[in-house]
Amino acid sequence: MIPPAKFTPAGKVETARVSPFEPPFLRTRRYTGKRAEGVRYEKKVQAYLMELYPDTYVPGPWLLFRAEGGTKWRWCQPDGILIDEVRGIITCIEVKYSHTSNAWWQVRQLYQPVLEHIFPPDLWKHQACEIVKWYDASVGFPEPLEMTPQVCRPSERFKLHIHRP
Repeated sequence: MIPPAKFTPAGKVETARVSPFEPPFLRTRRYTGKRAEGVRYEKKVQAYLMELYPDTYVPGPWLLFRAEGGTKWRWCQPDGILIDEVRGIITCIEVKYSHTSNAWWQVRQLYQPVLEHIFPPDLWKHQACEIVKWYDASVGFPEPLEMTPQVCRPSERFKLHIHRP
């Protein structure tokens, strides 16, 4: 599959950390149309996850990293991470109004390499979950999906959870 336009994967991560502050380039935006609908949906999903996993869910953490051989620090922000200390599982969560292959690119090629540097795979298992309002099976996806009724359910496959608030 072809990556989304203007997408830059993380590459091999040399150093990474969770940032205690937001990036300096942020500014408040007003969205309209489909983008606004997606933002409203994400807010509902964030509230849902905070209610389900109040002690283990981290919404929208800012991650700061540098790729091997890179000179610049880069920022990325998964929609959330679920930290299951008991099972030793980090679940990277991506929220989309409608199912899209962009979720795979973001999670597998950007967020997960950064999270694996912060939470080393020899100590933690890493999972991926896309949460959507609408799922269309005809949408191409680079790997098999596992439909899951529970976001925290352990799985080796890329999980998809449908949430309709």
